Amino acid sequence: MKSFILACVLLLSACGGGGSTGDSASGPVSSAPETQAPDSSPLAPETTPAPETTPVPETTLYEEKTITQTIDGVLVDRTYGLRFPQSAAKEKYPILLFFHGAGGHGTDWLNNNPSLESLIDAGEFIGIFPDGYQDSWNVSGETNADDVEFVSLILNSLDPSGVFDLTRIYGVGISNGAGLVNKIAKETSIFQAIAPLLSQQTQSIAETVAPQALSVFQVNGSEDKLVPVNGGNGVADTIFISAQASAENWAANANCNMTPTSQIKSWGDYSVEEFNFSGCIDSQKVRYIIVADAGHSLSFGENFDLYELIWTFFKQSEPPQNIKLLALGDSYTIGQSVCESCSFPMQLKDALATEYSEQDQIELQIIAQTGWSTTNLKDAIITAAPATDFDLATLLIGVNNQYRKMPFDVYKTEFEELVNSAISFVRGDASKLIIVSIPDYAFTRLGQSSGPETISAELQLYNDFAQNYAEENEITYVYITDITERGLENPDLVASDGLHPSELAYAEFVQRLLPLALDKLQ
Repeated sequence: MKSFILACVLLLSACGGGGSTGDSASGPVSSAPETQAPDSSPLAPETTPAPETTPVPETTLYEEKTITQTIDGVLVDRTYGLRFPQSAAKEKYPILLFFHGAGGHGTDWLNNNPSLESLIDAGEFIGIFPDGYQDSWNVSGETNADDVEFVSLILNSLDPSGVFDLTRIYGVGISNGAGLVNKIAKETSIFQAIAPLLSQQTQSIAETVAPQALSVFQVNGSEDKLVPVNGGNGVADTIFISAQASAENWAANANCNMTPTSQIKSWGDYSVEEFNFSGCIDSQKVRYIIVADAGHSLSFGENFDLYELIWTFFKQSEPPQNIKLLALGDSYTIGQSVCESCSFPMQLKDALATEYSEQDQIELQIIAQTGWSTTNLKDAIITAAPATDFDLATLLIGVNNQYRKMPFDVYKTEFEELVNSAISFVRGDASKLIIVSIPDYAFTRLGQSSGPETISAELQLYNDFAQNYAEENEITYVYITDITERGLENPDLVASDGLHPSELAYAEFVQRLLPLALDKLQ
């Protein structure tokens, strides 16, 4: 869970163009009813469908889109660009909308700011670059276009089941575009955070009460003649409040401590004073920066990346999440004969951590032990008494029932009981449970000396039962047995004890588990 910018060519005269100045899981993953097993496996159920994943749209990295809007009683084709990450590494991506300055175009962001493309290609977000009607945004009567509606139309056109994370939408704007960002944030609940650059709120926007608290990253130049930092009459005869009053307005909206901290920093070739309002509700933050001796421009020097700073601020402004994982099982869950961090639950936890923000916490409780049968796991659960507020649970059990030649009916009865227990630990939500198939130890050095054909046949009965039960009860089932069936041809998939899966094998388990886990944790 891994360029646009703001356009204002009008350094000293009129807001316009772009530049740094002024105004969409591979592998055999299954989930019932999405259950799947690889066709190549001799033990895989023959009727399981092929995997269904959510890929980044099959398209070029940049797409020009058109949407129709009524302006002055006439249907007008409004344009915007979509920039996707270079490779699809996540199920969903946050959305950043970039609004150019007056006289500019959305492509100006991409053409003049390679750092934005770098962030997108790193999988941080998908960029959307709308074009203003008549190259401008209607903030204070500049045009007759309803640009708040235009943005809503864009977002409503995005596929919510695709790669767009519609719960994480952010807005960045420069000059006239910053005015629109402020306006949208005051009139709607679209944005989770905004970055108005080279403009503060107009007097009329400041009088509007926002429907929600949100984080704000505001930048102003101390010598800006088009949007005066101290407020008053500015470009296009617009009346602005001061930069300080604008930030205070946002801070009051988020119920922040109204006494900000301040510090002097360097931004490339410039000195800036940064003010931070803390103690806001819902973990929001309000920050405004005054760039000393800067005008209506974002050219701060070659060794400064403004957009990396903004994106870091956006991510830090999200409320920290506490994600709780529960893994139930036996030696295949505890990770017999591999390092403590090498078991599949630990590797899954680490993989999930890379998909979340640094401030998010991921907790893992493992109830498993080598040699446990379904009976042993039931007893251990009673003793451990896990909580009932886990966000995701896995269940992998049964190999020791087979190994000990326990009656198959015992497994069937106790497996159902364990499934019901696991569901109760994830708030009673069966969609938060993943049942994992039993590895086949016949394809190991020790398994080869213990009747491998019988082992494989018996384990297939166990796995068939678990998969059928999962399908009938609409529980996710992930088939990983075929990975362990390669143990003889690839000894690296077997641990040093010659019997259990290795760290590498568990890593392949996680490749199949991770996309489903991310989807369930949305």
